[in-house]
Formats: sequence, structure tokens, C-alpha cells
Amino acid sequence: MRLFQKAKRLGTWDPQAIDFTRDGADWARFTEVEKDFILRTVALFQAGEEGVTSDLLPLNHGVASEGRIEEEIFLTSFLWEEAKHVEFFRRWLDEVVGAPGSRPLPDAKYRQLFLAELPEIAGMP
Repeated sequence: MRLFQKAKRLGTWDPQAIDFTRDGADWARFTEVEKDFILRTVALFQAGEEGVTSDLLPLNHGVASEGRIEEEIFLTSFLWEEAKHVEFFRRWLDEVVGAPGSRPLPDAKYRQLFLAELPEIAGMP
């Protein structure tokens, strides 16, 4: 419950409240090399946040099935935070980069580890 109390105190941010105006102006001044580096980095974060968001739900179901209510409550708040991270990066890609709906993919090693091996180890389809 201590972790849940901390999550309530610190988890009150809204990705929709962030103004990306300055980010857009900065993006326009970057070189193609800088843009490529930043886009690759953001792609890693976006994929990671989506992966964590997807992977937390089965974990939450697992602790719930064991009757571990405190862990279930905390994981629910954690899932909410991860979903906000996904929204943040999605907005950044849409509004700053001007790539609505695009999903830049991380490199092959990242995809293998996080999209193939991790779900397999966790017993997820």
C-alpha cells in the first residue's frame, strides 16, 4: 500500500497538458543526423512504454488470482502511469515530428528481446 500511496501523490500529470510548441521549433532547427538520432531514441522509449503497458495487465491478473490485493492496487496505478507515457510519446511524434499514426520501430535486436523473447518468457502469446 505504501507504493500505491506514493503513486497517488506523484502520479497526477496529464500528457495532454504539455505544450510542445518549443519542441516543434527546436525540431525544425535540427540537422537530419540529429533528427534521426532523436527519432530512434524516441522509438525505443515508445516501444518500451507500449510493451510495459501491454505486459502489466497479465501480471496484474496473476497477482489478483492469488488474492494479493495490495500488489493488484499498485500495479493498476502503475499501468495507468505507463499508459500516460504511451500517450506522451504518441503526442510528441504526432505534434513535434509531424508523423501522426506512425510507429517508428526500434532495431532488430530490440524487437527480438522485447517483442519476442520477453513475452515468451512471461508466458504471453
